[in-house]
Amino acid sequence: MTAIGGARDTLLQATAERFSTTADGKAILLAGSTPVFRVNSAGAGAPGSIAITAKPVNVVGDIVFSVSAGTQITVNGNVATVDFATMTTDTSLVQARIREFGVDYIANYMVSKVFDGINGDAGLAGLNTGQAFAYKRAAVAPVDSPGDVIFTFSTASITTPAGNDLANGWSKNIPAGTAPLYVRVASASSRNATDNIAANEWAGAVQLAKDGAAGANGSNGANGVDGLNVAPVRIYQRGATNIAPALPSAACTFTFATGALVGLNNGWSTQVPTAGGAYLFTSGATAAARTATDDIAPGEWAAAARLAADGATGQRGTVTVTAPSYSTWSDTSAVYELGRAGYGAPINRDTVTLYDATHAVTKYFDNGAWLVLGTVLNGNLLVDGSVAAKALSVDKLSAFSANLGNVTAGDLYGTTLHGGVGYPGNAYGWPSNGGIGFHLSERGLLLGNPATGGYVELGSSGYVAMPGFTVVNGNATFSGVLSAAGGSFKGELVAATGTIGLLRSKATGGRVEIYGSAIKIFDDNGTLRGIFGERNA
Repeated sequence: MTAIGGARDTLLQATAERFSTTADGKAILLAGSTPVFRVNSAGAGAPGSIAITAKPVNVVGDIVFSVSAGTQITVNGNVATVDFATMTTDTSLVQARIREFGVDYIANYMVSKVFDGINGDAGLAGLNTGQAFAYKRAAVAPVDSPGDVIFTFSTASITTPAGNDLANGWSKNIPAGTAPLYVRVASASSRNATDNIAANEWAGAVQLAKDGAAGANGSNGANGVDGLNVAPVRIYQRGATNIAPALPSAACTFTFATGALVGLNNGWSTQVPTAGGAYLFTSGATAAARTATDDIAPGEWAAAARLAADGATGQRGTVTVTAPSYSTWSDTSAVYELGRAGYGAPINRDTVTLYDATHAVTKYFDNGAWLVLGTVLNGNLLVDGSVAAKALSVDKLSAFSANLGNVTAGDLYGTTLHGGVGYPGNAYGWPSNGGIGFHLSERGLLLGNPATGGYVELGSSGYVAMPGFTVVNGNATFSGVLSAAGGSFKGELVAATGTIGLLRSKATGGRVEIYGSAIKIFDDNGTLRGIFGERNA
């Protein structure tokens, strides 16, 4: 070898080693099975360990692993293993180094813990409601009050004062006598077993009944017909498009005791299907019969309505990309390397390392900017009240738990609200465990439980159902007894019975007037021409 001499040889001696140039393509790469330990609320992590493999590229030498403080690794050849049990910090940086001809080639791999949120606080006790009644007979409507009372929800009655008597001659039960009977009502509402009803909470006295003159005994009537069973019936089907499928074309049989429906065809079912397309459709009918079952004809089903549609695919998770042959950092290069690796545009918390033979730069993406990956603090080391900030930059607060106190908010958006023993999950459907409660989602509102006799359904398609009343496609069906203290009715009343005050064909002139105990006929001059029944009516 010729001795160094001259300006040219001196310059060559001062340059960097030729083996360290990026043109040689020398590097060391790290790849792991996963960069994340998932930690559940009990503190257990999964997986139990993460294996990180180092791969030299055009470099020969011994691979030396190291790890940040608070974590231990196990090295076997070119594989370093991080065990969850020995990682005491929330994040850990594993580094691999290889030296060739005096040049260090370095690669970094970040391992993080992701924590499940803790259980929320227990909800408030349910609200008990009820009605208290007090009775009194008097010639005119009384204005005095039954006084202060205590209502017990378990017995649905007034328990204090004891006995039947209340203040000012009022009583818990209907008293005997011939004077008009009045009633006063008060509402009870409390989260406790009882509610104190003050004297001023009683509603005004209303005449409940008035004894009439004794009439002659009538003959026994014929036996009444069996009661009417009424139940709402819902069916469901999924489809690949937003075009509603054909309704059932065969008659179906509904059993009131079990709620079972047999005979469905054309792909419909009584349960919400989990497969079959992104669009969920529903239809409904009302089963009504005096027998144990009812046959639902094809024409009784309401037009199929779209109940829901599957949402779009969610955003991918964060990734870590390492790229060689970069002597300086460039945001454009970071975006390019993410796309070249198949991840597309960057999202918050993506991490990219650009490096060459002499240096490496690691940054993470946050709200449109690439930021240097700095020091990570363990949240357990922060002192209460020591952090002040005007804004938080996070993707979601899934692990957020706090006593919020008073909250002022603009728009609160949620997918499902549910509560009560009968609704432990977020599925839309009546309780199967005998419990009650509520469910509120984009599909509608469910209250109570048909199995207990008290329920309300308000579907997003306009379907309404409750005991004795349904609305399907704008058509209302009512069964039971309709009673009211007053009011008016217009239209045709069919198959109705009740207490009649006065019905007349018109106000003056020739007309027919129907009273509770007589029928009167008038000529065109308004002169009474005939009476059928009681003359003094």
